Amino acid sequence: MGRTIHIAVLSFIWVIFPLNTLLSQNALRRKVSFACYDCTPSEALVRLSRETSININYGEQLFAGCSTVRVKCTQQSLEAIIRQITSCTPIIFHVQADAVTLTKKTIYHNISGFITDKASGERLIGASIRVMGSKSIGVISNEFGFFSLRLEAGEHVVGVSYIGYKSEILPLHLSADKTLKIGLKNIDKLPEVVVLAPLAGDRGDPNHQQMSSSTLPRDRLHALPMPGGESDLLRQAALEPGVQSGVDGLGGLHVRGGNADQNLILLDDVPVYNPGHALGLFSVFNPATVSSSRLWKGNFPARYGGRISSVLDVRTRDGDQNDYHAEASFGVFATSLTAEGPVLRGKSAFLVSVRATYFDPWIQLLSKRGNLLINRGDQPNYRFYDANLKLNYTFSDRDRVYLSYYNGSDNFYNVFRQSYYINQRVIEERIGIDSDWGNTIAALRWNHVIRGNFFANTTLRYSRFLYQSRQTFRAEEFGPKPVIRSDFAQLYQSYIRDGSAKTDFTWYQSARATWHFGGAYTLHDFRPGTLSVNLRQTGATSADLDSLITAVLNDDQPFADEGEIYADADFQFTPGWQLNAGINANFFQTGTAKYRLLQPRILLRHHFKNNWKQWIGAQRMAQNLHQIGSYSISLPFELWVPSTAKVLPETARQVNVGTSWSNKAWGWQAEAYYKKFDRTLAFLSFSNPIATGFTEESGAWEDRVTAGTGQAKGVEISIEKFGKNLNGSLAYTLSKATRQFPELNSGRVFPFRFDRRHDLKIQIQQKFRKQFDFNVIWVCSSGNPITLAAVKYRHQSVNDNIEREVNAYSSVNGYRLPNYHRLDISANYHFYSKKAQHFVQLGVYNAYNRANPFHVFVNSNTDTPGQGIQYTLLPILPIFKYEVKF
Repeated sequence: MGRTIHIAVLSFIWVIFPLNTLLSQNALRRKVSFACYDCTPSEALVRLSRETSININYGEQLFAGCSTVRVKCTQQSLEAIIRQITSCTPIIFHVQADAVTLTKKTIYHNISGFITDKASGERLIGASIRVMGSKSIGVISNEFGFFSLRLEAGEHVVGVSYIGYKSEILPLHLSADKTLKIGLKNIDKLPEVVVLAPLAGDRGDPNHQQMSSSTLPRDRLHALPMPGGESDLLRQAALEPGVQSGVDGLGGLHVRGGNADQNLILLDDVPVYNPGHALGLFSVFNPATVSSSRLWKGNFPARYGGRISSVLDVRTRDGDQNDYHAEASFGVFATSLTAEGPVLRGKSAFLVSVRATYFDPWIQLLSKRGNLLINRGDQPNYRFYDANLKLNYTFSDRDRVYLSYYNGSDNFYNVFRQSYYINQRVIEERIGIDSDWGNTIAALRWNHVIRGNFFANTTLRYSRFLYQSRQTFRAEEFGPKPVIRSDFAQLYQSYIRDGSAKTDFTWYQSARATWHFGGAYTLHDFRPGTLSVNLRQTGATSADLDSLITAVLNDDQPFADEGEIYADADFQFTPGWQLNAGINANFFQTGTAKYRLLQPRILLRHHFKNNWKQWIGAQRMAQNLHQIGSYSISLPFELWVPSTAKVLPETARQVNVGTSWSNKAWGWQAEAYYKKFDRTLAFLSFSNPIATGFTEESGAWEDRVTAGTGQAKGVEISIEKFGKNLNGSLAYTLSKATRQFPELNSGRVFPFRFDRRHDLKIQIQQKFRKQFDFNVIWVCSSGNPITLAAVKYRHQSVNDNIEREVNAYSSVNGYRLPNYHRLDISANYHFYSKKAQHFVQLGVYNAYNRANPFHVFVNSNTDTPGQGIQYTLLPILPIFKYEVKF
């Protein structure tokens, strides 16, 4: 019975409501005749209501400013007559059974276009476009300088601002969609000007660290004191809270407890697999070519997939479309030359830059100092170069094409020697390293404005990274009869090549809603391998290593297909509240292994009126490409491999919560995070290789990979002071990062090799005059955990045909190096001549010559058991740089 009543009630609702609506619509379709001459709209509607007996309701201000109307209709619908009466203003009908209510229809139009440097025509990334008087209506120009903002028809005042440029105030009468070309003037090229304060809530405000992301200011990149005066983007990123690097930069970036390979590093939207020169002392990003860079430590948008720790998005400059310029930079370690200018003035431009090192004399000098990584008697040789080329052509106001190209290469060679006594006999060990590596990157991009609020970018991408390291070890005993105790060679090879296509769409639906969506497909080509040859075997020579490279290493060439689609939406659902939600769906296949991974992201933000901001975010990330390292050695083991049936994708989850406050003079931010690595990978070392003939072949790298878990948690605090002459920042991180693998450290938890409990970074810049400034950086952090060799013993096979020395290691990362601290100082001077701009930087890196430990080696062959020998990478170094721009 109850069920019958329930169905009857539902039936009544579904029948009555459509019937009610139908009756209402019939009232609007009712045919009537009506006439009214020289009546105001209000008078006409009152008469129409009386004659038809239908209530017509409206507000008094609906027809403000409308003139009289003349209406004469014969047997026309009520709706058509009302629209003729109210033709002076757009209206919306709200119909009920016995009444028609009229309200004003809000008309919206789009303003869109590009923000550019007024002098060069180069598009500005991250410029702020906001409606003056409103803290919530605004937008930021995208990676190509494009913006779109949907506003009500009528009068508006729009403010446009960008760091380092004079702000613009534009009055607008909006009666239709408008396309704007907004050029901003560079402050450096102007006489003394008054610059408007950043618009409220602007991502470009002085407190540039927001919600787990940071914009890395380009002007600070050139001013910071860095080794030899070589400005470096990765070193600048390492000054952010929650970001750590190896000792003196060696080892890459480690963000919130993640490995270096877990960072997605993009150069013009193309993945860079090895971003470092000189083993990480410098990056591949030539400062003369960098336009903008942004670092996400968490909460990165769904369009960034494939990594589980961070995203560093670097964009290069377009080149000047109007004038020709040249720039030269001379430093202690490297020189770069850059040229740019129009191909077709106002439509097309080029940018070309080359950089090369003269590092060898310094290596030779450093090798003469004791207890450095490069010891006396070594034969070090190192060089690198890189080259950038960028072309762009503007076909129309809606279409522009870009071509980007990068190529860089490194080569390092050295021989380490050490001698000791055993039973009154001299033992000499000789370790040779010959490594070369490099990147080749290319991108062809097409920007297209589909309509005023709909932007598309399509990119064809190519990326290749090759790393080869050949190592030889020979131990010889000198006595009445010299004896070769050990003689073997190893080769590591990592090769990855990508070809991909990607399309991204941005739809600016309204002033409070923006959508990003798109997809990509990538074909990966891998050639990983490791090889060890015992040269003491009968008939074995060093030439055997070369002959086996092709046969063994290139025998394993897995290919992988990877595709992804994503959607990301940014909603401002009430003033001050904003929600960003997105999802990335990834498909990966190599051989018989197929993986489908969903990566959701969500971020809720609240912006208070008193400049307080709060946020909370959560995301799940996954990656299918891995750079496997060993926890038994201190130097990085370069081996890029794909996910396979044996090696599953790495995944991680992260939650974070934060708050910030800023005004014109001060800003501070605090953020806490927790990251859980559900699956992270490590490479098992060659402590117990299986001999097969005179070759220990380990090309089956999958059998040497182990999967484990990890955790990272911490609190990041930053304080910034901004002023006309004095600027400074303090960044402190309290964190803990651990790993656990079933096959390492007896399954026990151990510290991550870049775990630093305390990390403090202080930056100060004092301007004395417009042309002169003084910069200081002081960093201090807990020492890195390391694994030390506890015992060295000699291994000999049963038939005596294989003999060698083996190190037995202590617990994984069971020891910590001493605390790291360093002071860097520089003075910068800018001046102008008739035709050129000049910049000179003088300073000192590691000013008080702190011998920061890079590695500790336990020498078990001395009379002192467990004697540790500390190696240092960089002592006190001069900073000098001279730049000239024509």
